[in-house]
Amino acid sequence: MAPSSTEPQRSDRMLTIDCGTTNSRVYLVNSHGEILLWKSRKVGVKDTAIRGSNDYLKEELKALTEEVLKEAGISKSEIRLVISSGMITSELGLIELPHLFAPVSMEDLSGSITRVDGEESFDPDLPLYLIRGIKNPYHPERNDLSELARLDFMRGEETQVAGLLQLYGSGIPSTVINLSSHTKCIPIDQRDRILGSVTTLSGQVFEALVKETFIGKSVIPVGSTSGMLEATSPLAKPEESPPFDPEMADLAYEIVREAGLLRGFVMPRFMDVLLRTSWQQRRKFVESALAVDDLLALRLFPKFGFPYGERIFLVGPRARCEIFEYYLIEKMQIPATIRSISDPMEISLLAVQGALYLAKKRGLF
Repeated sequence: MAPSSTEPQRSDRMLTIDCGTTNSRVYLVNSHGEILLWKSRKVGVKDTAIRGSNDYLKEELKALTEEVLKEAGISKSEIRLVISSGMITSELGLIELPHLFAPVSMEDLSGSITRVDGEESFDPDLPLYLIRGIKNPYHPERNDLSELARLDFMRGEETQVAGLLQLYGSGIPSTVINLSSHTKCIPIDQRDRILGSVTTLSGQVFEALVKETFIGKSVIPVGSTSGMLEATSPLAKPEESPPFDPEMADLAYEIVREAGLLRGFVMPRFMDVLLRTSWQQRRKFVESALAVDDLLALRLFPKFGFPYGERIFLVGPRARCEIFEYYLIEKMQIPATIRSISDPMEISLLAVQGALYLAKKRGLF
């Protein structure tokens, strides 16, 4: 029977939500994955940690979605579905969903999509679906610290990987290196299965080093209030970080490998006080030093049985991608095609396309 003309009609309009630690973004998209409108708000799971309740997170997410719909001139009844992944599925988000054990296929991801209704949702009037994260295989019942070195998990990057495979081709063994508040290295096999991950804290160390130590003075321009913080964000503007400097990259590589990262951290101070150098040189040294240490994590791949694959995707700010590409080619000499994805909207599109692909695979539209 054809629906009554008085019944609200679901359009091909959908919402995808990127709920992070400190910021959230809501995208209005169509069934082809085109972003029609998006808005952000400074709210994230950190607010839950601070307040001890996710009530504020729910209120702000509801307000943000309503703001997007109002500007687009669309009612809630016209939204076919709302889908999200990432920290929103953690204990600090809306509802904690257990990670899936790697290896995880795209079928596994789509099949585990969970509908959230009632009080657990931020808005019961919207059909909300959440995508689960992934954890490395281990034996939780043993609680065995000997497994510690192999432990890792992700929330959100799996959806980004799904989008990347849709946009750049599937069926090819690959590695994705996501450069954000964390550096996360993710191997994918020829069956498009996510095999696990290796994570470092470099992005947050980056920020803490500048904000909380005397090194900050040596690596930011006089009068700057933002310093290096933009470089950890996928929305960083290209002009907010100095150009790639191969001399600083080589120096950082040698010093960190010989004396360690902590010794490397004090080098910008010496360069500032004892030598004639610019803040741009000193900043590139620090960025490079952190990348050198990150690559030690990538060297765990053979130990864990992870292949580097035929392709390596670098996803993050251009300044950081340039350093990683240089090291992968010149120092590690990994025989893989390297592609950087640094445009802010292109990065956003990965998660949008991934979420919609998984939702469609599940039969949600």
